[in-house]
Amino acid sequence: MDFLNREQEKTIITAELSKDNSRFIVLYGRRRIGKSALLQNLLDKRSVYYLADINEAEVQRSLFANQLAMLIPGFDTVTYHDWLSFFQLANQQLKERITVCIDEFPNLVRSSPELPSVLQKIIDLKQNSMFHIVLCGSSQQMMQGLVLDRTAPLFGRAHRIIRLMPMNCSWLQTALKLTSQQAIEEFSVWGGVPRNWELRNEYKTMWQAIRELILNPYGILHEEPLRLFMDDLRSAVQPISVASLIGQGCNKLSEISARLNKPATSLTRTMQNLIDTGYIKRDVSWGESARNSKKTIYRLLDPISRFYFTFVVPNQSKLNSGMSAQVQADISKRWRIYVSETWEELCRESVSDLDLDGISFPPAQRWWQQSKIAGSAEIDIISESTDGQSLLIGEAKWQEKLNPESVLAELDKKIAILELKKSYRQIYRLVMLPDIEYQISNNVIYANAEFVCRK
Repeated sequence: MDFLNREQEKTIITAELSKDNSRFIVLYGRRRIGKSALLQNLLDKRSVYYLADINEAEVQRSLFANQLAMLIPGFDTVTYHDWLSFFQLANQQLKERITVCIDEFPNLVRSSPELPSVLQKIIDLKQNSMFHIVLCGSSQQMMQGLVLDRTAPLFGRAHRIIRLMPMNCSWLQTALKLTSQQAIEEFSVWGGVPRNWELRNEYKTMWQAIRELILNPYGILHEEPLRLFMDDLRSAVQPISVASLIGQGCNKLSEISARLNKPATSLTRTMQNLIDTGYIKRDVSWGESARNSKKTIYRLLDPISRFYFTFVVPNQSKLNSGMSAQVQADISKRWRIYVSETWEELCRESVSDLDLDGISFPPAQRWWQQSKIAGSAEIDIISESTDGQSLLIGEAKWQEKLNPESVLAELDKKIAILELKKSYRQIYRLVMLPDIEYQISNNVIYANAEFVCRK
């Protein structure tokens, strides 16, 4: 596949590297997100790219010196006994400023824990006047700890810290040449990770790719979420257990803690780490305080992790016994409901693309209530305009050929029981169906999959 998107990140990094004084840039993000591809796409002939592995420090310096020798003749003929002399000599021998990029920097730190302090000294004493430094890594928590932690040697030194995020559904649609509805289904599995798209593109159909890449115990993505958790989290056992429970429908902290037989307070750090790394999302009912509301649920946010913990983990024994066809048949029966959760989340995000006579809305939230008197009710989409004067309330249904008027009537019943704490100048009603015609009329908006995917 062609290199897609990342124009904003490329512009930022290019602008930094074009400045007169040496720059220090940090780029991090989860595995397969496209960090290395981005760097290799923008680095020029005056750049040295070194991919760190798990070798001893002496071996790492030798391999790194080989790369630098392409711009500093003879640099690899010397044995370097420490990193300080390595970088100091490189700075002395360079004739023009270059960019030194270290990919998978955490691997280097594992073999050389002193390296962050060495780089701090080099930067503070301006001993890298002849080279920019770009550090890149996949271990999100480790990268954050090396740069963002106030106690870390490199804290406050970086000129730019860029967290590379998953790409949106529109780019998957472009990459795989799909219709909007197909893109949403595929996004429910592969998410916004370009490497996953490349692997998917090797197969004719989505289901064939799911069978061979995920359901097959020998598939390259079969244990991908486990590897992600082990990469990104210092201890993966409890996060994996939490994600498995959420995948099986335990959405409340009280339920999760009860199943693990642990007090809820003992899970606080694990839940926050999973949120920070982008694997789960904490949903608070609209209108409630995010700080202390009990109307809170947790959902798996990363699509491939959600697929894995929903369908693979509970069927692991069957898959290991060669029963992937039966597992796929079970998934097919639940497929529409599974995709509908992705659809709802994408619909909530796409609300920020609406422009109603100059009125704009932030991404929407959900609203729900459970009452013995009023019964249970849920609204998929609700958002207050940025000026606080208007309200947007909507439903998102992942069903084709559904009568939009009936969905609107259902929405009106829910609005009637919604107790608003303030009055609004305007209340817009939104119906989102995959195949409806996009239109706006009399404060009613109909939006489709094409609208959602264009973001």
